[in-house]
Amino acid sequence: MSYIAVTLAGADSPGEHLQLAAFTAMAAVFFIWVGRRQRHTGRSLIAPNETMRTADQLVAPPPPSRGRRTAGCVWIGVGGVFVLPTVFNVVSAIQGLIG
Repeated sequence: MSYIAVTLAGADSPGEHLQLAAFTAMAAVFFIWVGRRQRHTGRSLIAPNETMRTADQLVAPPPPSRGRRTAGCVWIGVGGVFVLPTVFNVVSAIQGLIG
């Protein structure tokens, strides 16, 4: 029984499917990295709240909030959404090369 692969985002050739897979994989890795960083440290990517030196003292950042850790979990979920199109595009590219 042969199946016809549904083209994703208008890709017709296996090369286009692989390009889309690479792009969505990079997006997935980025969002998962941001989410893991924010969940573990409680620090944002834009404003990391790192320790600062003033005069002869180190000033510690405020403790991480629960909201930041929850936002990290949300970013990991967004990254997970990008994993599925990656898999579909790789499968479509393989089907295009084989059959």
